[in-house]
Amino acid sequence: MRRRLPPLEQIEAFIEAAEAPSFRVAAERCALSPAAFSRRIQAFSSFVGLPMFERRPGGLRLTEAGRRCLSQLKPAYLELRRAAASVVEAPGEAQSVTLSLSHSLAVGWLIPRLDAFRAAHPEIELSIKTQRGAGDMRSGEADLGICYADIDLGGLVSQPLLDVCVTPVAAPAVAAAFQARGGRLETQRLLSVAYPGGLWSWWARETGMDTPLPPAATYDLLHAMYEMPSEGFGVALAATPTVWPHLDSGRLVRLDLPFAATPGGYRLAAPADRRRRSAVGAVWRWLESEADRTRSLTPARIAA
Repeated sequence: MRRRLPPLEQIEAFIEAAEAPSFRVAAERCALSPAAFSRRIQAFSSFVGLPMFERRPGGLRLTEAGRRCLSQLKPAYLELRRAAASVVEAPGEAQSVTLSLSHSLAVGWLIPRLDAFRAAHPEIELSIKTQRGAGDMRSGEADLGICYADIDLGGLVSQPLLDVCVTPVAAPAVAAAFQARGGRLETQRLLSVAYPGGLWSWWARETGMDTPLPPAATYDLLHAMYEMPSEGFGVALAATPTVWPHLDSGRLVRLDLPFAATPGGYRLAAPADRRRRSAVGAVWRWLESEADRTRSLTPARIAA
């Protein structure tokens, strides 16, 4: 008798559990409660007849059987997802496109432009996944993405999209006190993002600052970092284009210090088969046009 396959939802749960930092995160990715997610993992282990995970110091880890299953199942699972997503779009029907990008770029640059996108492309349902890396594009969960230059985009079609410049910013009261006291950064509590690291040192070298700067307090999310100086806690090294909403609102102001252009900036990327879809191509071209508009306005805003 031919042995049946495990249900696809069990395979999906197992792959997510194997690659997520915790079962809780994996359950969220599958839109399941922790209890329901655990039942799927248990059912998959029962089907295989071997334990897939074992408890070790620091959390659950794959067993040897689990590692074998992952290496054999994941390529087939991803290929099935890609094949399902590449089904020809029916004319006249709403077309769904998923865009992956960092939380900070989504909040600070993309979301304020979504009304314009909907007006230009009412036939496309654009969904957003906030992830800094390219994993969602490779897994088939995102059709295209915007990634910073330090992200590996090997195997994907990509091109430059947005330039990034950085400069110190602070709340208006902190900026006024900073100028009144001689503008010495070494006396300030400096804030930065964790990735890419060492930005304050890089900025100091690029702008010819000779004074050693104290280590910066770092944050995983750029937008979360902006909230700290907005409330008066320190001086942040802000990046365009994500800082513009905070400067436009007056919550943050520049410290009359120079901008420095980072190498690489943001890149637009997609798997080659997804890039050929008409709806994905339309989103790609719209992002290019919005990036061109941003680029045309940046020099005047930097000089202001």
